[in-house]
Amino acid sequence: MATDIQIASLALTRIGHEGVTAFSASGNKASRWFASNYEFIRQALLREHSWRFATKRTYLTRDTVNEITGATAANPVVITIADGHSIANGTEVFITGVVGMTELNNRAYTTSGATATTLQLVGVDGTSYTAFSSAGSLTEYVVSEYAYRFALPSDCLRILRINGAERDDYRVEAGYLLTNEGEINCEYIFDNTDESTFDAQFVDLLASRLSAEVCFYLTDNSTLTEQSWNIYNNKLRMARGMDSRQGTPRGLDADAWLDARV
Repeated sequence: MATDIQIASLALTRIGHEGVTAFSASGNKASRWFASNYEFIRQALLREHSWRFATKRTYLTRDTVNEITGATAANPVVITIADGHSIANGTEVFITGVVGMTELNNRAYTTSGATATTLQLVGVDGTSYTAFSSAGSLTEYVVSEYAYRFALPSDCLRILRINGAERDDYRVEAGYLLTNEGEINCEYIFDNTDESTFDAQFVDLLASRLSAEVCFYLTDNSTLTEQSWNIYNNKLRMARGMDSRQGTPRGLDADAWLDARV
C-alpha cells in the first residue's frame, strides 16, 4: 500500500533525484515543491478519467422551491409561503412564475422580517403593483433554463453520470448541479486522499506525472523533462485502457475518443 511520501520518492528517483521523507514548506527544494503541488496534481489526475477506485454513487439533495401563495401590494411587499420556509433574514432570493403581480418576476431580492410563513422584500414598494392572483416560486438561486439545483458532495471532483445516463441535460456551476430532473442519483469521481486505496497502476501513473511536473524545476534539463512527459503520456493511455476494462463498456468512452483525436 502506497503513501504520498512513497509516491513522491518514486517520482524523484525516476529523474535521478533523492527521495523525500516529508512534504514541508521549510524543507529542501523537493520537499517544498511537493508541499505546494502534490495535492493539486493528485486531484487533477483523478479528474482526467473515470477511475474505478475513485468512483462513488449518492443521491443528491435538492434545494427547496418555495411555492408562493400570497403577495401584498404594500411597502414593503410581504410574500406568503403557506407551507412554511427556513429562509433567514438577509438572504438573497429569486422569484419567478407569479400570476397577477408579475412585477415581482425574474428579479432578485433581499429578505427581512421573516416569520414561519412570510417574509418581506427589502426596499420593494408594491403599492402600485398589480394584485397577486396565484402561483409563483421563490428560491435561493436563479431559475433559468434549469428548474432545480442540487448541492454537490464536498468531495466531488467530476460528475460521471446522473440517473444512470451519460447524456442527461445538466450543468455544474459553483458546487451545484443544475437540471430539470426532480431527483438525482449521481455517479462521480471523488477526491480520494487515501493513497492506500489507489490502484497500483494509478500509483505508477501519478509518480510519472509528478516526475514530469517537477523535472525541470529540479534538474534544469529540458531533454529529461520532455522524456518524462512522453513516459507519462504513454502510461496514461495504458492506465486508462486497463481501468476501462474493469466492467461492462458503456458505449464510446470519452477518453478513448480524445486519444483517437490526438
